[in-house]
Amino acid sequence: MKKIGIITFHRSHNCGSMLQAYALQTVVGRMGYQPEIINFSNLGQRKLYRPFQSGLNPKTLAKNAIALAHLNRIRRNDACYERFISERFLLSEGDVSRCEELSSDGYSAVICGSDQVWNVTIDDADDAYFLPWVTDAAKIAYAASFGARNIMKYSDDSKRYAGYLRAMDSISIRENNGRKWIHELTGLDVPVVLDPTLLLDAEDYIAIEDSTVALPSEYIFYYSPTYDRSINRLVKRISAKYGLPVICFNAKAFYVKGMDMMGFSLPEREDPSVYLALMRHASLVITTSFHGTIFSTMFERPFWTIKNGGMFGDDDRVLTLMDLLDLVDRLIPIEFDDDRNYLSPKDYAMYRGLREDQRKTSLMFLGEALSEAR
Repeated sequence: MKKIGIITFHRSHNCGSMLQAYALQTVVGRMGYQPEIINFSNLGQRKLYRPFQSGLNPKTLAKNAIALAHLNRIRRNDACYERFISERFLLSEGDVSRCEELSSDGYSAVICGSDQVWNVTIDDADDAYFLPWVTDAAKIAYAASFGARNIMKYSDDSKRYAGYLRAMDSISIRENNGRKWIHELTGLDVPVVLDPTLLLDAEDYIAIEDSTVALPSEYIFYYSPTYDRSINRLVKRISAKYGLPVICFNAKAFYVKGMDMMGFSLPEREDPSVYLALMRHASLVITTSFHGTIFSTMFERPFWTIKNGGMFGDDDRVLTLMDLLDLVDRLIPIEFDDDRNYLSPKDYAMYRGLREDQRKTSLMFLGEALSEAR
């Protein structure tokens, strides 16, 4: 059986990143290959998910003081994420943090992606995700994302990245802007495919959700990477309108933003399995997140994605997804609208058909790319 390496953000303590890694691993295995997630995580990523930030400016010191006050909870959550990694991922041996330490020996192909592995501006950016270290295996990019950062604008050496991309055997991208930027950079025309999470069914995720976490019978699940205060106020007003409690995620951001003082709460522990349970059982999901949008639809929940920040510029991650799958009607502004029925269900009939069509196209790309495995 041919072994296929996968290099992605599997070690991020971020549910979307971890679940897309799990999904791609699962799909590659079902195609008849032996998947292995390459246990690479650079120093930038390791620092990013530590309880405390480095720096002595007043804002950082204040955040660290808040994190210290809730350190036991943050560390307990970190342990849950690490347990998910050890139990759910088929990992390579060792623990690699530098691109120079990577080797393609033993792999018939290596897949980079999905997630923002080609965003050159983030703390965990690394050339390793462009596969220059792969010398004797097929190089495949599946649903890679630039995360709204055009390499030609944000890198001082775009020619290097053009060379990496031209050396790939098969490339697919996750967003429309990414497809345009690759063409501008290399002249290559590449397809837009689904995020790996959408290649699985709800039942696949129910099988790994945490069924023991205590949840109220009805609640709003509010999921956002940063918890912007203006959106927090919107969620507070929706909660008051319907008399529903609000459950959030990410203890560190929760306490830094003072969300406990708004009457919001956290689950007793955090990891992707708890996240899945919160998504599936929510009366309403409110999110600003790409994967928050995906999992709202995976379980066909009433949901709203709040248009904010980069969505008004080059960040088309959510917009590409919504255009592809008939979800644009669930994208709303930050302003509260008392006439809107925020609990209104989404009609998923068209979504199901569009998703199935996109899934077939995406699986065809991946199958053909893997057929070239050496």
